[in-house]
Amino acid sequence: MNIDSEHHEPRKIGHKWFDAAIAIGLLLVSVSSLIVAVVHSQTLEKMAEANAKLVEANSWPYLGYGTGNSEGPNQDSIELRVTNDGVGPAKIEAAELKWQGTAYRNATDFLRACCGYKAAPSNDRLWMDLMTGRVLRAGETINFITLFRTPGDDQTWKKLDRARLSPALSVNICYCSVFDECWVEDVRRMSLKPQHVDRCDAPPIPFGVQAGK
Repeated sequence: MNIDSEHHEPRKIGHKWFDAAIAIGLLLVSVSSLIVAVVHSQTLEKMAEANAKLVEANSWPYLGYGTGNSEGPNQDSIELRVTNDGVGPAKIEAAELKWQGTAYRNATDFLRACCGYKAAPSNDRLWMDLMTGRVLRAGETINFITLFRTPGDDQTWKKLDRARLSPALSVNICYCSVFDECWVEDVRRMSLKPQHVDRCDAPPIPFGVQAGK
């Protein structure tokens, strides 16, 4: 007896396409996750940069020049001063005062050159304050030269009254923030864009040494 048997192939239900679709779906999910991670990382970096700039901005010093001619009940005076008009402390690393292109070490030598100043034995009509090596807080002022008016000294007084606003006077100061970002500028220019430098170098003739030194 011959028994005929029929062999039937299994029906194709598309498993390979299904697997391929799953693989493609997983790949798309992975790529999407990678893109999201990259974008998130870039966003965090931008936020970190923005926060760093905000901190630096809140610690930004800015030195400006000021001068005044005041009349008091007892004695008149002329002041030359530097003020920190920024929002953070300024570390004053170097200072240079020039009159007509020549640098002077102290107020006495400068006043002699500009104004024919003659120091009295007591020298009590001239007050000087050092700038270099100081930390100037926001809003703080240094009166680096104060000359009091005395009888018989009208010529020196009048000459200094003109010299304090003259373009022949320059007050070059190099200062740094608490983050050691440094700038150098002739503060008499009152520029909002002082020159950025890597560090402060001492000038050949620094201002602030007492007379005779």
